[in-house]
Amino acid sequence: MKNKSLLALILSSSFLTGCISTSDNAVDITSVDFNTLTCDQIDTAFDSYKENIDSSDNYTSLIGLISPSAESAANTAKATALAAYASAKKVATPVIKTKRCKITI
Repeated sequence: MKNKSLLALILSSSFLTGCISTSDNAVDITSVDFNTLTCDQIDTAFDSYKENIDSSDNYTSLIGLISPSAESAANTAKATALAAYASAKKVATPVIKTKRCKITI
């Protein structure tokens, strides 16, 4: 049981860094220079990141079957990922307005 809890904790902690996977590259959304991206690239970055956060709900449910403490860690990791998203959104919003992007993040 201890090994299952450790595995669940490792999986859930992958969300703590605020990183998303796009193709073979990992992107830390909180350190992206949105000024250098096109509107489509900004939109894709946020969409991909949000999809990864949303898909974590499935993992959290599965992890909860293994260990309640691991489920709690997964929920904490998701909250951290959502905070990273909100922080990046604050930074990106003025850039989106300046570039006159027709996207909603």
